[in-house]
Amino acid sequence: MNAENLLAELKKYTSSQTVQMYIIERKLKYGAKSKDKPSEKFEYIPLKVNMSEDLYPKVSEMLSQVIDSKVKEDVQILEYSAIDDSEEKIQTYTDLGKIEGFKTFLENLGGEIKTIQSFKDVVELEKAWALCYGFEHPENNTWMYCIKKLRPSFLAIDKTLNETVGKAIKNTVNSYFDLDTKQLKPLKGFGINIEPSIDMIYFESTIYVFNKKGFEDVTSLTEEFIELGKKLVKEVDEIKFVSSGMKYISSLIEKKPSYRNKLIKAKEIGNLEFLKVCNVKTEFNRAGRKISFKFSYDSEGKIIANNEKEAEKIIEVLSEFYKEGVLGGKVFETAAGRMKK
Repeated sequence: MNAENLLAELKKYTSSQTVQMYIIERKLKYGAKSKDKPSEKFEYIPLKVNMSEDLYPKVSEMLSQVIDSKVKEDVQILEYSAIDDSEEKIQTYTDLGKIEGFKTFLENLGGEIKTIQSFKDVVELEKAWALCYGFEHPENNTWMYCIKKLRPSFLAIDKTLNETVGKAIKNTVNSYFDLDTKQLKPLKGFGINIEPSIDMIYFESTIYVFNKKGFEDVTSLTEEFIELGKKLVKEVDEIKFVSSGMKYISSLIEKKPSYRNKLIKAKEIGNLEFLKVCNVKTEFNRAGRKISFKFSYDSEGKIIANNEKEAEKIIEVLSEFYKEGVLGGKVFETAAGRMKK
């Protein structure tokens, strides 16, 4: 689906007069084990928030503007890639089996859903995880869902001095300014911040990723990538192509998600396997000449990372971060790029 058709389809939903709002709770599945993948061991439970009808057009207009700003005529729509961090495109995610817990949540959105009735319902949430807005198609009764990862401050109450939402509600005086009476009045309830932002849209069995990090956070893929990064650092260590300085590589992967993603890419494109059969010094010398960087080696030709900067260069080369142009041979820096088939 190209951008023009996608925008036209999304507009049909946001023009709907039927809008639903949900808070998504994330909690551990019963019987889940610590070794289970994060994308599988959590369950996501929607809680319906009844909105007054005068909010419907405001929410629709707000999210419609977000869609307009993202789905531009020339925007690229590509399949999701874990290592492509560019936000100037829309990525599609269709292999929902890889995010099993969230897939189950999406499938259950059409069923019976509990409605929030009181503070107690909010206090008992294990973790308020995301906001979801549902729009019913005006003609075919299908639904589109806009989902946004919640920030910790989604409730308009002060939690800085309180350990839980419940204590914050108990210890805070909530108020609002009445424009008719020009007075500050007590608020009998709690506030939910509705922000003009979308991390992903789900309809017709496809997730359209507007914000990659938000999508990965919501679906628990971020935690999965963190665990995968640790496993790949161990794999790099076991290959033993680095004779000294693994501590810098390990620290880099832990501190900088972009380098974790680069290492994941190196694994995906087969470069970690290539290290087992290639002459490391020859390959890194060749790469070093291209990018004007001199790598360090021991007497056996194994690479040395003397500091974090050198660790960065090692990961960048492994992930093919540098691309050579076919016209003129210029070398470019970009994490994007897909293997030519």
